Amino acid sequence: MRIPLCLAAIGFVFGLACPVFAQESTADAATLELLTKMEKNSWEASLRGDKEFFRNYLVPEAKWFLADGSVIGREEVLRNFDDFQLKKYSMGKVTMLKVNEDAIMIMYSVSYEGVHKKQKETFADIESSSLYVRRDGTWREIFYQETPREGASHGTAAEAKQLVAKAIDLVAKKGTSAFEVISNGSEGFRDRDLYVVVSEVGNDGKVVAHGGAQLGKELVGQLIRNIKSPDGDPIGKWIQEKATEEGTWIDYSFLDPATNQVEHKFLWIVRSGKFIFGCGIYTPTK
Repeated sequence: MRIPLCLAAIGFVFGLACPVFAQESTADAATLELLTKMEKNSWEASLRGDKEFFRNYLVPEAKWFLADGSVIGREEVLRNFDDFQLKKYSMGKVTMLKVNEDAIMIMYSVSYEGVHKKQKETFADIESSSLYVRRDGTWREIFYQETPREGASHGTAAEAKQLVAKAIDLVAKKGTSAFEVISNGSEGFRDRDLYVVVSEVGNDGKVVAHGGAQLGKELVGQLIRNIKSPDGDPIGKWIQEKATEEGTWIDYSFLDPATNQVEHKFLWIVRSGKFIFGCGIYTPTK
């Protein structure tokens, strides 16, 4: 009688548990459908340039980590619509990772095209993830990240930051003699479309090193405040005004040595002592 009693007990337990599992599975499927719809609605709102949608969709402390290397908060997302217009997009299959009852991440691939400051941008097969949190019974986005597929000809945001740190370390060790190394692109200071720019701090600060093979010799010695992008953006002025010891990103259009075309560029700049160090990544157009 011992075995039948055990089997009966197991059957009783599973008889209670199965409806619970089924209920959880149904609830998760419904949540995935809801969040997928919300994610699609966010892309549709981007097509419309609907700032008010994102004002409600994003929590105040939300952060976006974009494929071009920029990291922006909610207010920057809203301001971004002044310069960027999404033209089209396509989403792949959405999957879900349940962190807890009030935090769920969804993941999918996406391709999209847009125009930033009159420059066409195309991103293909981006791996995207969005983290939603439930507050006061409503799901809202707190985190979004794009991970581009690794390309052979363009540097990444992490590599740009590493090259700036390397330049700062070299100047600390060798002083101003390091500028020639940086400008020549030797010792790894020129890699695909990555190169370092160094300028003096101050209104009369000059460019003291420039690793760009095509523009380096032309720009070294110029007042940094006079340097502008092909679109007329005062990038030298921005570098002087916005550089911090912690580092920050600025963006504009500039000549991409990998394509020999004017492309959208994000420049990582760090102020260290009497100098400002920068290294940028490019968003290639197609």
